[in-house]
Amino acid sequence: MEQPLSPLNQGLNPLRGAPLWGQLVSLPAATPAIDSKVAQQAVAPLWLALQPYANARLCLFEVDRPESRNPIPIRRHVIDCFLEQSGIVSGYNDTALTDPGDVLLRGYLCRAAILPVSTSNTFDWLAAEQAWATPGFREEAPLPWDPSLLGTVQAPCQGVMWLGDLALLQPQGGLPSGGRAQFAGCQVMHFGADYGPGGIGLLLQPLLGEAIQLVLRPHSVLVLRDGDTLNLIAERYGTTVATLRRINPQLESTQTITAVEGDSLAVLAGRHGTTETKLRSLNPVLQQSETYISAEGDTLSSVAAEQNLSLSLLRQFNPELSSWPSEEPLPAGTTLLLPVYRSTTPIPAGTQLLVPGYLPSTQLPAGEWIYLPARRSAPVLDELPEQGF
Repeated sequence: MEQPLSPLNQGLNPLRGAPLWGQLVSLPAATPAIDSKVAQQAVAPLWLALQPYANARLCLFEVDRPESRNPIPIRRHVIDCFLEQSGIVSGYNDTALTDPGDVLLRGYLCRAAILPVSTSNTFDWLAAEQAWATPGFREEAPLPWDPSLLGTVQAPCQGVMWLGDLALLQPQGGLPSGGRAQFAGCQVMHFGADYGPGGIGLLLQPLLGEAIQLVLRPHSVLVLRDGDTLNLIAERYGTTVATLRRINPQLESTQTITAVEGDSLAVLAGRHGTTETKLRSLNPVLQQSETYISAEGDTLSSVAAEQNLSLSLLRQFNPELSSWPSEEPLPAGTTLLLPVYRSTTPIPAGTQLLVPGYLPSTQLPAGEWIYLPARRSAPVLDELPEQGF
C-alpha cells in the first residue's frame, strides 16, 4: 500500500510514476552482511518517505565558482527537510562556520526545486506549490531518474530557513506569521555526512533522502521595517554601508547620474555612500591614466607623496610594481602610470556616471530581508578609504 501524502505533497512531483522510483528495499532477514546485490524489492513504494514529517524549508544559493573571492549567485534551491536540534554553539565550541548562539540541526532532505536567482518577491520560495523535481538529492548518487533535473549546491553554503509548520505556507509566498515558527539565516555545513559509498547507506539513501547538517543563525538575517536605511542599519548593528552592500548583492544595483560643476571623486563618494575605488570600478572613464618618468632617487613612496596619491592606488595603476619595496629607489627612467582623476580632480560637468542605486539614506523596501555581517569579528571595510599619502 502506498504511503499517504501530506497536503503539500499531492500531485507536485512529476517523476512519481517513473520506473523504480524510490522502491522500498528490504534485506533478507538471515543475511549478516549488508550487500546491495542481494537486496530484494518489496511491493510497497516509499518514495519521499519523510515528506509528511518535513518541518523546515531552506532557500540555498548556488554560486558560480564558489572558490572565488566574490562568487556570483546563479540560482536558488528550495529544499524541504526533516530536521532535529542537536545542540547550541557556545563561545567555547564556535568554529569558522559557526557563531555563539547558532543552533545546530541535522536531518534529511525530502524534496527540492530550483528557482531563478532574480525575483520580484524574495519570499516566493515559501509558496506552497513549487516545481518539485526530486526528493532532495544532488550529485553522485545511484539515481533511477534523470540527473540533469537535480542541480547542485555545494557545502558549505548559506541561505535562509523557515522552521515550522509547512502547512502554514501560502501559495503566493510571503512570510507566515504567528506560532513558534522561526525565519532565520542558515549555514549548511555538510551534505550526506551519515552515509558512506556503499553498504546500508547505499540502500537507505534512495529511500530517505540525503543527510544534511546545518546551523540556524537567528542573528544573521534582518526583515526590513518602514524607515530602515543602510545608514540606520549600519549604525544599529555596528557595521558599515560598504559591508552591507557587499554581503547583499541585491543592494549593489546602480543608477546613472550626470556630474555637475564641482563634482570630484571625493565629493561623489561622500554623496553616494561609497568609495573612490568603487566609483572607478564602475566607470572606466575614471580609470584614465597619464605617464610619469621616474628620476634618480625616486621611490614609490616619494612619487605617491609628490603626486598626492595613496601608495595602494599607485600600486593599483602599476601592478607590475605590486611587490616592489615602497622605499627602494626605482631605476631612473621607469615609466609609471598615474590616475588622471584623483580625489579632488574636477570631473567635467555633464559626464554620465554609474553610482550605487541605494544611497545610505534611501529607505529600503519594508518586508524584504537582508543579511547582517557575522557577529564573531569586528566590522571590516571591504575597501580602504583613499588617503593623500
